[in-house]
Amino acid sequence: MKTFFTISFLVISLLGFVSCQTKPIKIIFVSTQNDSATALNEIKAYKLKKKTINSDFNYAKLNDIDGNIKDTLNTKNLMPIFEPVSGEFTYYQLLSTFKGWGYHGDGPSTIEDFHNILIIKTDSENKILDAYQYTLEWAEPPLQFDLYKSDVKNLVLKNGLDISSLKLERKDYWDKKDRVLKESGRIKLD
Repeated sequence: MKTFFTISFLVISLLGFVSCQTKPIKIIFVSTQNDSATALNEIKAYKLKKKTINSDFNYAKLNDIDGNIKDTLNTKNLMPIFEPVSGEFTYYQLLSTFKGWGYHGDGPSTIEDFHNILIIKTDSENKILDAYQYTLEWAEPPLQFDLYKSDVKNLVLKNGLDISSLKLERKDYWDKKDRVLKESGRIKLD
């Protein structure tokens, strides 16, 4: 009888352990193509760069961008913050390359290429559960200030979706008037 209970306990424990294991991230799509920038004041195109399943956001890094930057502030050091970790959702990474005004202290303003990264997490029905947007060239600390988050519910991710429908807002802000993302853009999943 004692052996029966011991074996039963081991089987139940093993089943519980196996069922709690998360599946590894599976890459569905990756594009390494460099996109040309949309013109100044043109509607931005957020193009799909990566899609994975069995994924989630790395909230520890997203909630502490400033604490996760290594020695130098550059795109190479920022990108890992926006990469997926294992989870139960579908992850989309989109990038918008666009022309904008660059400001350099006391020097003249110049038109430069900028990049907005948009990451979106969806459920099995492609309903958006969470989303973040960040300008990779943001150079002024705190970096967290330029991170926008969506709290929209029951919105289905689809090609051509206007990013304004994500209702992206800064979580850290100095002025309530400057909290909502004022940019326009369309999601390109194809």
